Amino acid sequence: MKLNYLIVALAGLSAVAHADVKIIGKMEGGLQYKRSTDGTHVNGVKDFGSEIDFVGSEDLGDGLKAIWQMNNNVHLDGAQSGDTFASGDTFVGLSGSFGAVKLGHGINAYGDNYYGANFFDVGDHGADRGVGGVLGLGDAGGQKGAIKYETPKFGHFNASVSWAAGEKEGSSDKAGNAWALGANYEGANFGLHAGYTRQDLVNGTAGAYTAAGSATDWVLAGKLTPFQGLTVGAEYNHAKLSTSATLLGSSFVVPDDPAAMKSLTLRAEYKPDRFALRASVTRTNNYKYDSDKRRTEYVLGTSYNLSKRTALLAEYLHSKVNSDAHASSELVVGLHTEF
Repeated sequence: MKLNYLIVALAGLSAVAHADVKIIGKMEGGLQYKRSTDGTHVNGVKDFGSEIDFVGSEDLGDGLKAIWQMNNNVHLDGAQSGDTFASGDTFVGLSGSFGAVKLGHGINAYGDNYYGANFFDVGDHGADRGVGGVLGLGDAGGQKGAIKYETPKFGHFNASVSWAAGEKEGSSDKAGNAWALGANYEGANFGLHAGYTRQDLVNGTAGAYTAAGSATDWVLAGKLTPFQGLTVGAEYNHAKLSTSATLLGSSFVVPDDPAAMKSLTLRAEYKPDRFALRASVTRTNNYKYDSDKRRTEYVLGTSYNLSKRTALLAEYLHSKVNSDAHASSELVVGLHTEF
């Protein structure tokens, strides 16, 4: 009997030996001082996007691999509703000479914020550009189940396509089906990215949904490293909302005549060694699809690497919408460490 147990144990160890499993992640947080558009102030501890990831692969032979990832968001400033297993980009799939096929969620091919200049705290602007976030409905390409195909690299070029089902299961799920395309070119000292996505919008209750239009977004982005230590980048977003309906389940009020929302972002990062400086400026016309609104935002940041994995950081964000009496601002000072 003991011999049988030993054989089973050795067989299990042999199986593990052929699989590559890793635990990786990052913990980021610090002190926050924030002023809102109504003039009120908030002080406290803030998380900057901490996560714990489980990733793995298994060699199936003949160049074929099984691949998987479970991305788990965590918050140093207290538990949030999204702090569950597989709350972030999570998938299972196959990779080989044909490229890769992934099935999961958070695997949109669109690729917004292609080059983010390694900012630790994205501030307030993230949900105000791109499909879904500004509507308060979530992005079907990111939050719902999706399938994605990624081509192999052809020299410096690769592309991807994804499709996501709206999975309209309850009265609060109003995001329809979505699909997206993305393409990248990575040269020795520069890179280019293009992406497009479309998401259907629906109203009604389960079993009686009606079409309510669509939301589309395309992006063009690039980065350049003219010399070692300095990287500059630009990103242009063009988002269009085609609907005249009141979107049920959303706090977002659709303008009578929605205008295309257009954002241009310029970014720069200088990091010759351990010390780094970062800056970005974003200008959004027709903010929240309103032709009378404009938003201007800039972010300044710095960090100092204590080691290869740990850095002290400080960042400041200032954002102003022309229709608001006050600007919003945020200063954070904290620590980043990865594993």
